[in-house]
Amino acid sequence: MQKLANLLLSSNDKLSLFVFFGLLSLDSLADWKDQTHLISKDGEECVVRALGNDPVLFRHKDPQRCVEWGLSNGLNTIVLAGEYIFDDRIDVPRPGVTLIVDEGAVFRLNPDTKHSTISFKASNPDYWGMIPFIYNKGHSDVRVLMFGELVKYRWETKERGRQTMPIIFDGRNTSGDCGLSGGMMLVTGRATDSFWLIDSSDVKVPIVALDTGPGASLVLEGCEDCSLGMIVNLAADPGGKSGETIDLNSRSIDITIERLIGERSYEIIDCNESHVIVDEAVSVGVPQKLFGRGPVSGPRFTDRRSFGTRSLNVRKTTVLNDAIEARLIHDVPTFPESLPQFTVKTTVEIDFEGNKKRRYSKAVQIDLRN
Repeated sequence: MQKLANLLLSSNDKLSLFVFFGLLSLDSLADWKDQTHLISKDGEECVVRALGNDPVLFRHKDPQRCVEWGLSNGLNTIVLAGEYIFDDRIDVPRPGVTLIVDEGAVFRLNPDTKHSTISFKASNPDYWGMIPFIYNKGHSDVRVLMFGELVKYRWETKERGRQTMPIIFDGRNTSGDCGLSGGMMLVTGRATDSFWLIDSSDVKVPIVALDTGPGASLVLEGCEDCSLGMIVNLAADPGGKSGETIDLNSRSIDITIERLIGERSYEIIDCNESHVIVDEAVSVGVPQKLFGRGPVSGPRFTDRRSFGTRSLNVRKTTVLNDAIEARLIHDVPTFPESLPQFTVKTTVEIDFEGNKKRRYSKAVQIDLRN
């Protein structure tokens, strides 16, 4: 009888646990759906809806207002395909949110409106103002996944100038340390300028892959403990040259990188007053220069103190002297069908004579329930 009682108790316990975890799963499913907003065009206006084509929750002619409303009122905001003209930058309003820009989304800046800028530390800081299209100022655990296109805007006179930058995570603060931590930046979309991390810690950057000829695909200043995956800068023209793959502008420590790929690069990595470990650096064709280790010079964004040292440890260097050209192949999800869990994969495919090829790939799994 005792054995039977124990067996029944065990069965009841298992059933209770099954029901308990089942309810947790349902709650989790409901939570991410309730916390997800979709942004789309509706004629000349932009609208915010919940999943499932529910009634419009918010409407405005300026998509900036819609994106910021979505981020303020939910954890996940997805901007669907369409052309969006912004009056000003997108300011991430709070920590712990995710912004996804769909592959078919194109962001442009309205040249006729007033724009919010950030400036370098310089003798004339207002001479050249940067306008981040997406600006995360001091908020931790923010994820920005960029699959779309950010169109560059530039305006200049003899006295001053303005230009857009795609995405900037900015942790500068009065304490002079890293003012934001955690989160992710992932880029398979199109932009012609660098993506930036400033005074940030423990930010993951699994993929930044560009073939538009930026000066550098990714720039870090004053960062700590950031884990980078595959960072790529390919030439804008077939068989051409690229700039820097990554620029460690100054004062970054404990940075790890899986793979850097450049095409006949000016420099694959520029390491100034920083400490970094790179698993592999790959040059498509003969590089102009592999690694730069220059002293700190010129204006900087970072508020971190100078420590005056640097170290660059590249564990493996691969130079593909006879490579002809390279291309990016992106396997990105469709939205909203792929939600809440999806995989992003980028492949660099390199051509050689005799129809030979070599491929380098990086895949990342994203789950909006986490």
